[in-house]
Amino acid sequence: MAIEVNLEKYGHKKKGFLGFSWTAFFFNFWVPIFRADFKWFLIFIFPFIFGALGANLDLDFDNNFIALIFILPALVSKFVFPFIYNKFYTKGLIKEGYLPPKDDDYSNAVLKGTGYLEYTNEDLLDEEKIERYKVIIEEYNNERKKDMHTIIIVFALIGVLIAFFYFMASYS
Repeated sequence: MAIEVNLEKYGHKKKGFLGFSWTAFFFNFWVPIFRADFKWFLIFIFPFIFGALGANLDLDFDNNFIALIFILPALVSKFVFPFIYNKFYTKGLIKEGYLPPKDDDYSNAVLKGTGYLEYTNEDLLDEEKIERYKVIIEEYNNERKKDMHTIIIVFALIGVLIAFFYFMASYS
């Protein structure tokens, strides 16, 4: 699961996310809609529109190369965007001026420890705070490792299922 961080701007609160987006993996272009992120909605949905247009052009899809040209963007949207979407969404919120609350050590530590925000002089002078941040960042990194193992297992299972159905279809 993605790690949630709290962000706010002028009292308006939003959640930022770090890590692989399982919601984007399963629900694809619906995620940016629910987050009111219309730029990424267009980026997510364009490959599906492109594929749908290709399917309606009455092309000879017996040629696997032509079919791949129209299917590949949708596969990229499905299998690549979940890896990058949360990062771009959270960086976009920070660029818009959303920052973690000063009293939220977890959000501050994770965002500063992963390079989304820079450490302030006040942070660097407070050794106790830096130690708390190090513990939080270590927990965050351990969580990321667990998530990566889960992602690898899920993608391996998807690959096995695809291979299974491909071989089953070729023998019938």
